Amino acid sequence: MADVSLGGYDDMPVYTIKTVVLETGIAPATLRAWERRYGVLSPGRSDGGYRLYSEKDIATLRWLKNQVDAGVSISRAVALLGIRRQAGEAPEFDVERVHGAAAPAETARCPGAMVDELVAALSSFQEAQAEAILTEAFALYPVDVVAEEIIAPTLVEIGEGWHRGEVSVVQEHFATAFLRRRLASLFDAYPQSTSGPLAIAGSAPSEWHDIGILMVSLALRRHGWRVIYLGQNVPVEHLLREVRKLKPDMLCLSATTADAVAALTDVYAQVAALPDPRPRLVFGGSAFSSHPEFAQRFKDVRVVGSARELAGIIG
Repeated sequence: MADVSLGGYDDMPVYTIKTVVLETGIAPATLRAWERRYGVLSPGRSDGGYRLYSEKDIATLRWLKNQVDAGVSISRAVALLGIRRQAGEAPEFDVERVHGAAAPAETARCPGAMVDELVAALSSFQEAQAEAILTEAFALYPVDVVAEEIIAPTLVEIGEGWHRGEVSVVQEHFATAFLRRRLASLFDAYPQSTSGPLAIAGSAPSEWHDIGILMVSLALRRHGWRVIYLGQNVPVEHLLREVRKLKPDMLCLSATTADAVAALTDVYAQVAALPDPRPRLVFGGSAFSSHPEFAQRFKDVRVVGSARELAGIIG
C-alpha cells in the first residue's frame, strides 16, 4: 500500500522530473547524481520510460537541499537523513508543505483551464489529447486535486452540456467511459492493504452512475483502507448478505437521483437492524448535493459532498 506515514506524504510516483526541478530548485544533473551516488530515491517509471517521483520524494529532496544550502555536505545530509529515519523520525515533514502536497509552479496552468481543455478534447473524441492533458495534470497536482478539481468538474460540464442539447449521448458516454478508465487504472495502481480497516463501496440500488463512488474508493485506498469496490446498481439483498459475512468497518454508497436515495432507505433500515458491530454508513452523490434535505432521512449517517471531504474525516 502507499506509504502515508511520513507526515502524510504519498509515495505514489506521479510527478515528472520537470515538476521536481520546479518544486525543489535542484538541477536535473544534480538530482541524477544524488540518485546514482547516494541512492536517496528510487523513482518509478512511466509507460514511456520516464522517471516519475512521488510527493514523499519531493519532500525528501527539499529537506536535503535545505541541509546543503545551510552548508552541510550532501553525503553528510544523506547520513543524517538515515539516522533520523532509523530513530523513527520523519525529518522531511520539517519542511513546510504548500497546499497539503507538492504544489505546482506559479506558471503552471490552473485546474480550471485544464477542465476547459479536457471538455473540448473529449467532446471532439480526441483521446490522445485528453490523455496528454490528464498526464500533465497528474504531473503537476496531487491525485485528490486532479480528481476533485479537474475530473469531477469535467463530468459536470459535459453532463450539463448534454442537458442543454450541446453534447450528444455518444459524446457523454465516450467522456464518461474515458474518465472512468483513468480513475480505475489509478485505483488499481494502489495495492490493496492487507491490514487496514475494511470498506465496502458502490452505487445505490438502481443507481447507474459510479464515477463519484470510484473517487471515494480511490481516496479510501490511498489512506490505507482495504476497499471492496462494487460498482453500479448494487442490489440490497446481496449487499446485506456480504455485509453480514464480511463485517466491514464502513459502507459507502452513492446516489445521483431521488429514486436511488429512496433505495438507500432500505439499506439504512437493514443495516440499523444488524447486531453490533455495525458498519459506519457514509452516503453521498449529487442527489444529496442538489437536495440537502435528503440527508435528514438518515439519522447517524455521514453524508459527504466529495471524496476529499471523506478523506478529511478518515485521514
